[in-house]
Amino acid sequence: MKRFMLAAMIAATAGQAQALSCVRPDIARTFNWAAAADESYIILNGSFSFQPLSRNRTRQLNPETTTHDAVFEGSYLGADGFISAPSLDVTLTFVCLGPWCGSIEDGDDILVFAQQTASEYIIEVDPCFGSVFAPNDENIDRVEACMRGESCEAVPF
Repeated sequence: MKRFMLAAMIAATAGQAQALSCVRPDIARTFNWAAAADESYIILNGSFSFQPLSRNRTRQLNPETTTHDAVFEGSYLGADGFISAPSLDVTLTFVCLGPWCGSIEDGDDILVFAQQTASEYIIEVDPCFGSVFAPNDENIDRVEACMRGESCEAVPF
């Protein structure tokens, strides 16, 4: 009977502990994914200006995916490396998976993969940050090597 009670308590509390399990983001993996996708992607390096996200108490407890208009300032990746880009109007989509949401701050410098449609640029920021990277030397060197057709292997898990 004690074993049954212990098993029942463990089963009852196991559902309470939830965690988001993400594969560690890797810029080469994301480059290869974007290159193989049916959609078109560009790689941007710079900052986004947008109105701060507002969250009321209800939305904090039950967040929803939201979109925001933003302006991008920076450069884009071309065959010869990053090239200065004109200001671009973009749509930021902050994706939520359960209680976890992707986020960036107004003015943050980031390296990001943006979907290019006929009428707009869309950037999905999910809680695992699979398309948003720090613009550090390592990430820039790796994504430029991928663009040149050099080694573009993801770092093993």
